[in-house]
Amino acid sequence: MKNETRFRSLLSFIVAGLFFASTSLNAHHGGAVYDLTQEVTFRGEVTQFRFVYPHVLVYFSVEGEGGEIVEWSGEMTTPNRLARGVGGGGASNIVPWTTETLRPGDAIEISGEIARNGAPSMRIRGIIDANGVALLGGNSPGRVAGSVATEMVQIEQSVSGPNLTGMWMRRYNASWQNYSFTEDPPAMTAWARERFDDSKPTFGSRGVAVGATNDPAYQCLPPGVPRIYAHPAPFEIIQTPNRVMLSYEYQHWVRQVYTDGREHRQGRPPSWMGESIGYWDDDVLVIETRNFNDKTWIDRRGLPHSDQLRVTERVQRSGENELVIDITVEDPVAYPEPWTVRRVFQTVDWRLEESVCLDDQSFTEFEQAVIDFENDQTRN
Repeated sequence: MKNETRFRSLLSFIVAGLFFASTSLNAHHGGAVYDLTQEVTFRGEVTQFRFVYPHVLVYFSVEGEGGEIVEWSGEMTTPNRLARGVGGGGASNIVPWTTETLRPGDAIEISGEIARNGAPSMRIRGIIDANGVALLGGNSPGRVAGSVATEMVQIEQSVSGPNLTGMWMRRYNASWQNYSFTEDPPAMTAWARERFDDSKPTFGSRGVAVGATNDPAYQCLPPGVPRIYAHPAPFEIIQTPNRVMLSYEYQHWVRQVYTDGREHRQGRPPSWMGESIGYWDDDVLVIETRNFNDKTWIDRRGLPHSDQLRVTERVQRSGENELVIDITVEDPVAYPEPWTVRRVFQTVDWRLEESVCLDDQSFTEFEQAVIDFENDQTRN
């Protein structure tokens, strides 16, 4: 009897685990997991709103048939599409979404297709708030949308500034410049020091083997800014009257730096590379980048940062074939005070080539090949 009870408890635990795994996976799969033959509508209360990539998630509670409270999860399209008024899956919205569109406690009417396996999960087709405004599905039949004012901002075209165009490759005179911006780590807060100590970089005095590193870049994740300048690969600057594009060979990242007078947007989800806005200070291009997540490293040595990171770059030619970038890092959560470093680049007669990141499996195969080789050497 005791064994049977233990078995049933274990079975319940496994079923619960499978349930939570299924609701998690639903956020990353297409419509196949949902019953597309019918649409259901609930009235409930928002418990959590995540304006994140790759899919925006809404968690909400509704009252069940027996009076119990049931927690539901719903997925939508990407933050970018919702912010542009494109809902995905045939839905639409006339309200530009931000991180503040929904808050815990908001009363909503929400409709969509529920999961085939019976889990309290749905693909959201429409949301109406307590004021009757259709936040999603505003152009669908039967939806009543409140009036939403659209402000059109006319931005004058600005001059292009000094010519920074060209292919640039970093130059350094010391070995530490291959993986960090300063020879010694800058002063850190206790928060940053704990994360720095937990990092396992492949460079510097604490360097470990590739297979043992927890460097996000070795998981093929974006490098972030300013770290992208720490990698031994060229980048190209392309200028237009209202924009400067920095195209990096490393993982083919492209930064769009608008110089037409616009400001940083509010309510955007945190991003890996941040949002960059530029302006001209005489012959210097000043790039201010913010709205980072906290998942990247400042350099290849493992310096951390929080989502309060602000990076300012002052880019200028210091000669016909030389480019200088002064980089200032500000992050009150990680560093007691801002710190500034200089990177020097020189022109190269190259093209940007293909750069493909190897995933963890590739490193595992590489390490296994090394082990096999060493075993063969030992046997011989």
